[in-house]
Amino acid sequence: MSDPVQLSPAELVTRVRSAYGLTWAELGAAMNRSPRMMQKIARGETSGESYRDALTELHETGAVSKAPRRRRNAAGKIVPVRAKRGAKKPTVVPRDTRRGPSLTRHSATTTHLPDGNRIVRIQLPKTVGSPERGAGLHAARMSIVNVARGARHQDKRVHIRATVDIGGGRTRTFDVGSKGGYLAADVVSDVRDRNGGDMGGWIASQMGDRYARDAVTQGQLVGLSVTSFNAVRSKEERVAQDEAGARRWGRRGGRTRWG
Repeated sequence: MSDPVQLSPAELVTRVRSAYGLTWAELGAAMNRSPRMMQKIARGETSGESYRDALTELHETGAVSKAPRRRRNAAGKIVPVRAKRGAKKPTVVPRDTRRGPSLTRHSATTTHLPDGNRIVRIQLPKTVGSPERGAGLHAARMSIVNVARGARHQDKRVHIRATVDIGGGRTRTFDVGSKGGYLAADVVSDVRDRNGGDMGGWIASQMGDRYARDAVTQGQLVGLSVTSFNAVRSKEERVAQDEAGARRWGRRGGRTRWG
């Protein structure tokens, strides 16, 4: 295996996409750059040397701890970049993501794993009713939606953990449901059909620990982690069990297709 330090940025892009099954959009998000820039590096249209450290870290660990620095002008301001297609203005000043975490905004980090799997960690602000809190829960829901969308050929499961604030600057983390997790597609349909899209309500309904359930219901949820992994059972076998009505039902609070 080649030493990542000796690989060109273009080769690193190819290795990262192959190792983790990333789309161009996912690679761009991991690097905090546009998919187009990643494609330019892969084609050799730009050297990509300024991205080498971040690409090497992504190749070795599945995550980028520090996004590549944005170019700045002589005045120290970030240089505008090309805006997305259809935008009102041709250029936009990108957001500086190298700042520390905020207590009033939600944040999300992703660690990529082989076979297109990943660990998504989301921190939520403590303010109950905050729009940012709702945005964080929506981000958690969409992370599971994206897992389900990527399960065309092989079923994907998700293991979810919730962190609640117990006061005094302390937190506790609980499994949501069992450690075996849930079929991603089932979570998507259940949140939508049984909880009206309320991700927080669904999480509370699945907590086996009464204290944890009450804490989530009362707005003490401050963090979530969603880990996706390949289902052991083949998709064909699972579909056959669904059609025969033979799949085990195990969701809390009633019947479900999770088994």
